[in-house]
Amino acid sequence: MHGRRGDLIITGGENVWPEPVERALRRHPGVADVMVRAAPDPEWGHAVVAVVVPADASSPPTLEDLRGAVKEVLPAYCAPRRLELVAAIPRTALGKPRRQGVDGAPKP
Repeated sequence: MHGRRGDLIITGGENVWPEPVERALRRHPGVADVMVRAAPDPEWGHAVVAVVVPADASSPPTLEDLRGAVKEVLPAYCAPRRLELVAAIPRTALGKPRRQGVDGAPKP
């Protein structure tokens, strides 16, 4: 197991833990901070979403760039299908990412 059971993302029948995906994304030079969460998806059940604070807001990384970075070290199904650019990652009092999402919606 790679984290809290409630954080597990099931996409297309595959299990994706957010933490390994976040580690892969942090290696990208265009990423200052990142959180990975699930979002409902009609085709896949849930989609992997990368919530990213860009290192340079005027030149943020693209979804394709980030998908490529993840696919270098993890299976393709772990690569994010959506990208949300934010100014800061919401965190709990303990400093852990608040995976409900930046919009406050409950996680799936």
